[in-house]
Amino acid sequence: MQECQCESWGFCSFFQQEMTYEPPNWQWCQNATPEERKKYKIAVDKKHKRTATGPWCYPDNLSIRFSTVPSLVDDIKKHLLPKLAKLEIKGVVGIPRSGMLPATLCALWLNVPMYSVAEDGSLHLMSNASGFGGFRMSKFKERQGDILLIDDTLSSGRSMKEALESIKTDEKIITCAVYANPKKLNKVDIYGLDLHHPYILDWCFFNTSYMERSYLDFDGILSPDVPSHIANDEQKYIEYIENVEPIQHRLPSLYKVQGIVTARLEKYREVTERWLKKHGVDYGELHMFPTEREKDRDKNHIEESSSFKADIYLKSQAFIFVESHKLEAKKIHEKSGKVVICPDDERIWVKRDF
Repeated sequence: MQECQCESWGFCSFFQQEMTYEPPNWQWCQNATPEERKKYKIAVDKKHKRTATGPWCYPDNLSIRFSTVPSLVDDIKKHLLPKLAKLEIKGVVGIPRSGMLPATLCALWLNVPMYSVAEDGSLHLMSNASGFGGFRMSKFKERQGDILLIDDTLSSGRSMKEALESIKTDEKIITCAVYANPKKLNKVDIYGLDLHHPYILDWCFFNTSYMERSYLDFDGILSPDVPSHIANDEQKYIEYIENVEPIQHRLPSLYKVQGIVTARLEKYREVTERWLKKHGVDYGELHMFPTEREKDRDKNHIEESSSFKADIYLKSQAFIFVESHKLEAKKIHEKSGKVVICPDDERIWVKRDF
């Protein structure tokens, strides 16, 4: 790597670890020479016992977790809520934005009010139809206890520390995360599950810097798959791909995607580009299946499509491919030897030392 790709502290996809404010950190990396980065990379890989080089390259006994909103909800119920139920909690504060989801669920299931943090650091009850929340809280009686400060994940502990320091109150604050880095458990009071780096959170993945080195499938990722009764009718097919609504939570809006690789035929490029422009998707490359090979594709779609995608992926600098179809995802991984994510299957195939 000739230059540092990180703009701030956080998880570095090159070193595959958290780069914080403690040297060697992201600021060190920005000023380091390529040779210094190379030596540090070797040392980091050795420390973590990685057996190959390149992003997300791990031994076979290590897996990468792909967390979806349903799995988050389930993990809160099974692994966090029983622990919280043993505590005396009078209210919940969520760390914006991702922490608001577990905060809301925990407040509902513990039957306590939610608080917001004002600019001066004071805690304010979030209320609407009653003094403690919605209509159902009209019979709630304020109780003694502590304030729960919660986030979805705890990685380095910095966000939790900043949130805790921003609150000015005499109330006791209990810090909490649904998922916590096992190496940083001293940074949080209570948590649900260990979460090793690297990991993918479906609710924010498509708006992370990973997009800059990712290829995305189109149908099934950015928009719903085309129904079979429409796919075989040319006019209906064009109308569908022109007007289909996007899968909103998978639309990248903060970072430019390295590229989109789709088995859609090249002859539909213009309508596909219009759709992407309409929905504000910023991308570098758009690879579409050769129209003259349509019969080959339709004869053995999974094999032909996966080979087409894997070939482009293998020749690129991208290190993540996001594929909608689980069988195609597996084959793209097998043919490219690189990382492939299948969101609907909640599965990540990591790069191995072949």
